[in-house]
Amino acid sequence: MKILIVEPCGFMRLGMISMLIDTPKIDVLDVINLQQALINVPLYKPDIILINMTQHCHCAHINPDINAFLKFRRTSKIYCYLDANYPDNDEPIMVAENFLMLRKQRVEAVFEEIIAQVTFCRTLQVCTQPFSIYSDQELLVLNDWMAEVPNYRIARKLNISNRTVYVHKRHITQKIKVRNRLEFCFIYNIIKYFYWPINPSAQRPLSRQTKEDILALIR
Repeated sequence: MKILIVEPCGFMRLGMISMLIDTPKIDVLDVINLQQALINVPLYKPDIILINMTQHCHCAHINPDINAFLKFRRTSKIYCYLDANYPDNDEPIMVAENFLMLRKQRVEAVFEEIIAQVTFCRTLQVCTQPFSIYSDQELLVLNDWMAEVPNYRIARKLNISNRTVYVHKRHITQKIKVRNRLEFCFIYNIIKYFYWPINPSAQRPLSRQTKEDILALIR
C-alpha cells in the first residue's frame, strides 16, 4: 500500500512516518505542500493521501490548486485533517466520495486502521459512487447561507418556511460536527470545491419546487 503524507511541519511528518515505516507492505512518501503533491501524486500513485489543509481553510478565494488536487479522489482515498478541535467526531467524516475530514488529534487512529488493513490483508474500502454528505436542499441553503443571504430571503427563494431554513442550517452543522457558523465557514472553504457552481461537473442542486415541475413534465 502506498501512502502520501502532505504536511508542512517536519516534526509532524517524521512522527507520522515513524508510525508506518516498520509495517511491511506500506510504502510512504512525504511532501511539504499542495504544490508538491500535485507533482508527485501522478508519479507515485498513492492508495491513500493524508493532507493537512488547515492553512487553506483560512482562504475564501477559489484556489485552482485545491480544485486540481481534489480530483485525485478518483484514484486515491484522501484524509484531510485540520489543526482544530473539529470536526468533533471520533471517526473521519466522509464529505464526498473518497474524501474524509478529521481533526489532527485523530490521525493516529487512522494510521492504526491502515496498519490493521495491511496486517490482516483487508481490502482498501473506497467509494465508487457519487456521494455528498448534504442533500440538494441543504446545498441550496448552504450556498446562500455562506453568501450571507438572510433566512427570509432563502425561505422565499426555495418556497419553504423560515423554520425549515433554520432546521437545514442546524443539520448542515451537525453533519460535519461543528458547533456554529464560524466553525462551519472554516471547513466550508474546503468542502465548497465538491459542489456546483465551483465544481461544474457536480450535479446542480434543485429546489423542491423545481423537482416538482420536472416530475410534472415527465408524468
